[in-house]
Amino acid sequence: MGKTGRVRHVILWVLEILAILLVALLLMLPIQDYARREHLRWYLNPSAENWQALQSKQREEFLVRLGIATPIAILALFLGFRLRSKSRTTT
Repeated sequence: MGKTGRVRHVILWVLEILAILLVALLLMLPIQDYARREHLRWYLNPSAENWQALQSKQREEFLVRLGIATPIAILALFLGFRLRSKSRTTT
């Protein structure tokens, strides 16, 4: 493997690690103020319908985060398979 091949390999590894970290953050961290209105409504008037609205908005937020994280996870998997096949062919 030449110098340019090694540099390319390192860049792909860095991209894969960044993609994995981004997916982890997207799945763990909530979207700021996504369900704020529903939470405030439930906090001021704790009723069953406001609780249901808050729960619905929280589920919707998770689905939005999952929709954003899925293409990045696919990219990380693709890079992982590509890097694994590159490392096996060079050894």
